[in-house]
Amino acid sequence: MGRMIPVLGVVVFMSAMLSSCSGDSSNRSKSPKGWSVCNELFGSSSVDALQGEMGSGVLRVENSLTSVDEIMSSLVGMSRRWEPGSELHYAVSEHPCDLGVEGRSDEFLSYVSWSTYSQQRIKAGEAGIGWQSVGKSILVKREDEGLHLVAVIPCKVEGSHRDQEAQLPLEIETQVRNVSDFDVKVLREMTAHFTRKLVDGLKCKNSPEVPSAI
Repeated sequence: MGRMIPVLGVVVFMSAMLSSCSGDSSNRSKSPKGWSVCNELFGSSSVDALQGEMGSGVLRVENSLTSVDEIMSSLVGMSRRWEPGSELHYAVSEHPCDLGVEGRSDEFLSYVSWSTYSQQRIKAGEAGIGWQSVGKSILVKREDEGLHLVAVIPCKVEGSHRDQEAQLPLEIETQVRNVSDFDVKVLREMTAHFTRKLVDGLKCKNSPEVPSAI
């Protein structure tokens, strides 16, 4: 499975940028591309809620300068090049929105890639225990008292191998670190928003159902 730290394979980073933000949405809208990606994938109001949960301090964006369109294009291209038995997708992953509080170890981390496990293998126990079904389409593992979520969801990309939906699902992770009394509902809602944006952006032909919270 792709994990947050360390990350399996090569994380696709262009030059990392640190930028500061005093906290409100209007300031973020004027910040570099990284803030735009966070707002688009997770929702600016959800990022507001996240900052409220992380407390005082300057929230900074630490993700790469990869745009949402570039992230989607990379994922689509990889799915179309995949064939059963191929391990090429193991080396491609994205951290589209990582946030931290300046001067502290508080962090919000996100990750997306094509999974190293099919849902069938996960259900067979090959990816560890603790997985739960959410709705009809999603398998979720919640760790660290709900502050670390891993979700695996089938997404059939047009033009990909006929076995791609079953054998190469999408995997996403979100995680909050070093924040006491964090409301896990905020993280679950952000994860669901992230999943919907990916499903829409990748134009998943199987139309997976994503609930309001994961």
